[in-house]
Amino acid sequence: MKPDSVATGLKKSLLHLVDERGIAPILILDEAQHLSDTFFIDLSAFLNFAFDSRDLLTLWLVGLPPLARHLRMQQHAPLAMRIVHYLHLEPLYREAFSAMIDHAFKAAGATQNILADSARELLFRTSRGLRRVAAHLLHRALYEAHERNQNFIDDHAMEAAIEQSPVGQVVLA
Repeated sequence: MKPDSVATGLKKSLLHLVDERGIAPILILDEAQHLSDTFFIDLSAFLNFAFDSRDLLTLWLVGLPPLARHLRMQQHAPLAMRIVHYLHLEPLYREAFSAMIDHAFKAAGATQNILADSARELLFRTSRGLRRVAAHLLHRALYEAHERNQNFIDDHAMEAAIEQSPVGQVVLA
């Protein structure tokens, strides 16, 4: 299938969703820092072709800081001009980090605290307030606690999670 026919088919599908079904499509491309220059150039051309008269699609490019640097390159200026909003998530400070953890456990259905204060502090220091790192380490710590037949995460479970995680090793280095 030729790229032009893919773009034409996609535009027709988007028009159908918007005009006939009343759906406002959202396309989320995660890990977008790994997308190639060719992809970004083709994406810019598609957006110009598909959206001259109106917006048919909300597109989120989600990625690590190299994505923003990549989009600032001159060859990607046409695409960068179409970006309505940039958002960079800074690491959380201690209080916000703790509130995030509490919220996550509550949203998951926890009715009591299952993370020891000292394990929470270790998680904060190791993750440096970075949400993605914290989520990964917390998931591993939950697994460790389960393997130890514990219904809470103590220092030992958190330390084991950090030691076994490639993310923990990178952060500790």
